[in-house]
Amino acid sequence: MRALKMLIRSLRLRCCVCGRGKMFRRWWMMHESCQKCGIVFERERGFFLGSIYFNYGITAFSLTAMYMAAYFSKLAENRVLLYYGVAYVVLFPVFFHPFARSLWSGFDQLFDPRENSSNTESNYESK
Repeated sequence: MRALKMLIRSLRLRCCVCGRGKMFRRWWMMHESCQKCGIVFERERGFFLGSIYFNYGITAFSLTAMYMAAYFSKLAENRVLLYYGVAYVVLFPVFFHPFARSLWSGFDQLFDPRENSSNTESNYESK
């Protein structure tokens, strides 16, 4: 249940601790901390390098699934699929970037909770 809560908060680009504050002010610009609970998003220098794993993994998995579906349904020849695949691999990670960061933050919170997160979370759930 807790993992589902983190996933939903991450996909909504909300704070992984309280679920109310926005993580991003614009597509490429994150807030330094949550406006609602005050938790700092970047735990340490280089914290969001882990989001690359989410971005790469989801890009690779979705490209493979789409390629297999198109290849076996004979929608297009291999050369056309290659062109679309290259465009997808370049454009999708740019679109998915904020979601990857948010998923990484939620994943980190799930497996290594912040010390004050339980107090903050319970305060917001009771309201």
